[in-house]
Amino acid sequence: MFKHKWLKSLMFASLTLLASSAFAQRPTEVIPLNPPLPVENDGRIEVLEFFSYACPHCAHLDPFLEAWIKRQPADVNVRRIPMDGINGFNNGAALFYTLEAMGQLDRLHAKIFDAIHVDFLILANPAVLNKWLEKNGVDSRKFEEVQKSFSVDSKINRARKMVADYKINSVPTMVVNGRFHVVQVDGPEKMFLTLDRLIADARGSGKKAAAPASPAKQ
Repeated sequence: MFKHKWLKSLMFASLTLLASSAFAQRPTEVIPLNPPLPVENDGRIEVLEFFSYACPHCAHLDPFLEAWIKRQPADVNVRRIPMDGINGFNNGAALFYTLEAMGQLDRLHAKIFDAIHVDFLILANPAVLNKWLEKNGVDSRKFEEVQKSFSVDSKINRARKMVADYKINSVPTMVVNGRFHVVQVDGPEKMFLTLDRLIADARGSGKKAAAPASPAKQ
């Protein structure tokens, strides 16, 4: 464990640089889903992010994604779907949905990435996790109680099913309207340009589908 905060920050900067280099070597790829999958259609365009807290690429992407989400119009619905099993981290989905149920996710989502990738905490260890929760103002006993709830368990199982249905084998992976995977990003800027284009295409397709038929000529 690193004792000096500056050394932790230097290590994170090095990991971020490595992640950026990896992005630069992997062009953004758009893969059509065949067949397309149904979305939770409330009239908006659905964008899913499949991610893992243990994934350094996801940690690197997250602040850019958060800024991009804030720029989206009301007809775009962005949902994060946690994936377990990355780098041996198997309680990320439980952590995500429990904090969501407690109303603490927005406040702590980015801090979880920092805990793992800057402070190098092993949040898969219950004792470490409980100490981190208490430090961040979350009652660890209440957390354990909520984590065992039917609602959280259902959301975890739903996330696992979505990972299987969408055939997600790497993160971060974005999915637009149940029709396209966007993977192998070559940098946040280019990935978001690709997402913007796919969203615009989906919006255009929706308008065409909603347009009334022209009256028949007499």
